[in-house]
Amino acid sequence: MKKLNALLIMSLLLILSSCSSDDDDNNGKVSNTTKDLVSITEDYYTNNTPTASSKFNFYYDKLINIQHSNGSYDDIYYERGLISRILEFDANNNLEWTITYAYNSFNQLIQKKVIPSPNNPITVSRQKDFVYNGNVIQSENSWSDGGFHANTITLNSDNFMIEDKLFNSDNDLVDQRLFEYVNNNLTKQTKNNADNNTTYEETYNYLNKTSSKEYRYSQYLFGSEWKNNSALNTQFGLGQQRATKISENYVSDYHAYHFVLNVSVTGTFSYEFDANDYILKQTETITRTSTADIYKTVTTYQYE
Repeated sequence: MKKLNALLIMSLLLILSSCSSDDDDNNGKVSNTTKDLVSITEDYYTNNTPTASSKFNFYYDKLINIQHSNGSYDDIYYERGLISRILEFDANNNLEWTITYAYNSFNQLIQKKVIPSPNNPITVSRQKDFVYNGNVIQSENSWSDGGFHANTITLNSDNFMIEDKLFNSDNDLVDQRLFEYVNNNLTKQTKNNADNNTTYEETYNYLNKTSSKEYRYSQYLFGSEWKNNSALNTQFGLGQQRATKISENYVSDYHAYHFVLNVSVTGTFSYEFDANDYILKQTETITRTSTADIYKTVTTYQYE
């Protein structure tokens, strides 16, 4: 899935958006204007030079299409109000990938398949299966070429993921991720190796401003269990991408450190809102100690 991987590398985040009229922390301001989100456009820059862009198109709160600046695009379909299928096409309208989703009667994601088309040079398909048992989610990830790994995910009383253990095909622990929350905001995650030594850490800070449905629109794609479904969809979400999808407030900044590579990353956000508190623009700036390059993602929002 090269297009999606490229987006993750360039932006670390596909989905961010606005502040709704019924927010409970808007200094008492109540909007009497209702707007419908039409699109979110992300423009990517390296050292102020444009590198790529993606446009996410919506219809009645549902993401229905993604257009990429290289001419490729994704079409998205729903059943029972939940994402059921994504078709990814190249710039010549050739189908490259088909992604399918299945859910149980509680709207919990139980299966995701990623299938290459016959004309795709990549021939390996992937399947992820999820089993729920109280506050534990068991996941099995298998590839058509024989690859396999499993995850055991533990939830807290608020149904947030607090631990994610990765095991190989011999059932040996590979690594462990731990997540901490304050006021429904992810504030820290760490990654430990099999010897329980921390190899990676990220921390997050937030604005004193509750996010809106546009900012967290995954709830309109993945239903009542959207927080865990969206996290499972993105391979349990790494770092800032996960924070912005499930946290209660707008992210203000995040800081990451890779202990093995001795590399740190800092990301900062700025926002622009209109008079009715709808978000107009978000700018994310990323700096790394390993390079002098500055990466930026400018996200703009269109309503009707």
